[in-house]
Amino acid sequence: MPAAVRPISAASRPSRAWLWFLIAGTVVAVAYILLPDNQLTNWIFPAVNTSGAVAAIIGVRRNRPRNRSAWWMLAVALSLSAAGDIIFAGYDLFHAAPPFPSIADVLYIAAHLLAAASVVRLSHHAGRDSMLEAGVLTVPLALQYWIHIISPTLRDQDGANGLAVLVAVVTPVGTLIVLFGALRAGLSMEMRKWPARLLVAGMVAWFIPDAYYAAASLNGTYNAGGWMDLGWMLMPLLLGAAALHPQMPQLNVPLHVSTNILSVRRYLVVIAGVLTVDAYAAVTTHGPDRLVALAVLVSGLLAAVRIRRPLRDMGQRATRDGLTGLPNRTELIRRLTFALAELPADGSNKVALLFCDLDRFKDVNDSLGHEAGDRMLVTIAQRIVDSVRDDRDVVARLGGDEFVILMPDATDEATDLVAERLVTTFTEPIMIDGTEVFPSVSVGVRTTDDYRAEPAALLREADAAMYRAKSGGRGRAERFDDQYAAEASARLRLDAELRHALANDELICVYHPEIDLATGGLYALEALVRWQHPSRGMLSPDDFVPHAETVGLIGILFEQVLDQVLTAQDKWLDEFGWRPTVAVNVSPRQLTNARLVQVVLTALEAHDAPASALILEVTETALVDDSVMTGTLAELRRHGVAVAVDDFGTGYSSVSRLADRHWDALKIDRSFVAGINEDVAREGVVHAMIALAHALHLRAIAEGVEDEPTLTKLRELGCDAAQGYLFTRPVDAAEISKMIIRCPEWNAAPVITAA
Repeated sequence: MPAAVRPISAASRPSRAWLWFLIAGTVVAVAYILLPDNQLTNWIFPAVNTSGAVAAIIGVRRNRPRNRSAWWMLAVALSLSAAGDIIFAGYDLFHAAPPFPSIADVLYIAAHLLAAASVVRLSHHAGRDSMLEAGVLTVPLALQYWIHIISPTLRDQDGANGLAVLVAVVTPVGTLIVLFGALRAGLSMEMRKWPARLLVAGMVAWFIPDAYYAAASLNGTYNAGGWMDLGWMLMPLLLGAAALHPQMPQLNVPLHVSTNILSVRRYLVVIAGVLTVDAYAAVTTHGPDRLVALAVLVSGLLAAVRIRRPLRDMGQRATRDGLTGLPNRTELIRRLTFALAELPADGSNKVALLFCDLDRFKDVNDSLGHEAGDRMLVTIAQRIVDSVRDDRDVVARLGGDEFVILMPDATDEATDLVAERLVTTFTEPIMIDGTEVFPSVSVGVRTTDDYRAEPAALLREADAAMYRAKSGGRGRAERFDDQYAAEASARLRLDAELRHALANDELICVYHPEIDLATGGLYALEALVRWQHPSRGMLSPDDFVPHAETVGLIGILFEQVLDQVLTAQDKWLDEFGWRPTVAVNVSPRQLTNARLVQVVLTALEAHDAPASALILEVTETALVDDSVMTGTLAELRRHGVAVAVDDFGTGYSSVSRLADRHWDALKIDRSFVAGINEDVAREGVVHAMIALAHALHLRAIAEGVEDEPTLTKLRELGCDAAQGYLFTRPVDAAEISKMIIRCPEWNAAPVITAA
């Protein structure tokens, strides 16, 4: 993360064309209702409806939403509806009675079907919950529709031609479908956005006058130019304003449906709709049926009042953290899901996650108690809330000392600014029970402009970046970038492949001789593990051993290497009558495992091999832990297993550690051996190391010997053994057998043999 971040530039003022269009259109629509009916005012109605279609087309072309096809269908539906209004205005102009069905009726039906297809397309990713909730509202409404509109319409059309009956029925049915789709879309979108509110309001404004017209036309009470016509004009105005709104491209149903908690607000919307239908049924029924309808209405009202508070409490527990009152993981994933759905298609904005974890918070709990830790978490939560931009950002607590900030509509500059603010403001001390605590936080940042991203994966990647920040020194921020993503993917792939290799015997051992410089005989063979990868070829230990240590596979790897070594020794024993000593590398992580001693002894017993058949090589860093020296290493040496310190001079051990006498040999690292003929200082260092080993009664073994002058110099300095490419490169067990045959000096005399 950068140390200094540029201030966020002020965003350009969003266009308010949608608002002016809605206000102007509403004023004209009200004027149509209030002005006397004449040839001029008759054309206001189709003009207003046509303006809605034009606004929708302009909005789609200008905003270029991701689900463009749905908005184009809606624009065409408004255009068809406006065309039908123009046709009817033409009949009025010429004082002609329109036929039934007319071309205008066909256009209205097509408009309904296209509008229904549009809202279905908008909400096609919506989950089952939104469909159920929309059904709760529309099913009783559909029943009332059937009783009061569709059934009387069918009776009224008795004897009429089939086309007339079809038109008479399809129009109200289409209106119901449009309403169902609008409710489903509204219940699955983020209704805090104005385009969503305008869209749903426009669909409802379409439904209400259609329902009124269907009922009024049956009883002959409909009069053109009344206040109900205002609904028909508000419909295109609201839908056109939704299309013009600058946030229209963000009006998308999430691709990844999150857990839908039925909030109190959504519950009230649903139950209010049901109670409205019940009230309508109570008003429109007669006789004993009215008493039943009133009883149903009262029962529903009492149930709504009774369940409101438990539902609110349940929603709080399901979506809020009990300690801090912040959103919890469930609510965070839901908000993140909507934030991804609202991403623009052009990548101009991003969604950002900042995963925050307190450093060394366990020390507070252990020293001051969990109650003090809880008070500190409440203070930290407030500090995080104070660090974000405004109400747009969501601060959630996942549990423990983990917090996440969700930044919708974010830029890289804004994200960096908040992250920098977090790692700097947390240095202010907190007074807990008289103790001054200086907290720090590690922050992992993950941003994306991909609306198809998986919310849970983004959270995992932000978490991974946070751990990278901790490993880099704590109290800092790290960004999850493409390189880190590739590395994480490579680690996952390596983990799976290594486990497969261990299960399918893809690991093999090669052996590098260590030659006794006094006799020319074989001192020992160092076993080096290789991975015969199916696609990458032969891999060195550096490519997979560190990963095996990290993921806990190093123990299994060591056991397989040990078994291969002892099996090879068994073969050499059968061939030559003696068992060459083999040095096997042991990871420092294994030395803290008490099971290591039993693993080594069990393997030796299984192959009937003496303890002197093995030398365990440990790196110098393992010497730092006292428990390793006095525990594992001491126990192994008591059983006769020799121990050598590998790569001596590159670690952090002290001479006092060497003097503890828990080992048998020192291997001088190749970085010191190289160039001892040309560099007097290097020669002096190697000489001192050899002298130190001899003073401690240890063997000195030089690594990386690649030429005769270096070998000669090592003999002069009194080095005991040497290993390097001058003698041979690491080879397999079969090649070692050939070398034993070719080298008569490699006899059993100078070699540590079986007892």
